[in-house]
Amino acid sequence: MAELTGGERAVALYASDMPDRFRAGVVTDTQVAAWIVQGAERVGLDELRRRAEFSYGHRLLEMSNLVPVDVQARHEQRFPKARRLFKAQQMASGTLWRDPMTPKTLARNSAAEVEGGCPCRGTKSIPMWADEDVSVSRGCPVHGRATIRHHRAGVAL
Repeated sequence: MAELTGGERAVALYASDMPDRFRAGVVTDTQVAAWIVQGAERVGLDELRRRAEFSYGHRLLEMSNLVPVDVQARHEQRFPKARRLFKAQQMASGTLWRDPMTPKTLARNSAAEVEGGCPCRGTKSIPMWADEDVSVSRGCPVHGRATIRHHRAGVAL
């Protein structure tokens, strides 16, 4: 399991026989690991990684209120049960301390992609508005992440 990112583990859980509803504390770590293996085998590693990258790309756009309609539709088609996806993401994050990622997996952990039309159209910059004298744009949260300076409590990270 150490070869799977947190997002890949979440997608595997979503694709597994994990029940949609169960009480917290009832499911063992062994059962969660078995569901992750089952989902990964069911979907296949290449597709698992692809879905995880699209899911993370959607999440980055969503946090910035920039999800295009076609991207949202594809996300909802891929993950029609939003509550199940949320539960899978929660459970997957809980596995990371017990079964940490390998350094190679960790390097791949922040991979994100957009299925369909990203608002930046591959330019890494999203135009916000323009008039005859000034145009304003912002970095794409998916494709321009390397060029975006993040701040926390007024301190650049």
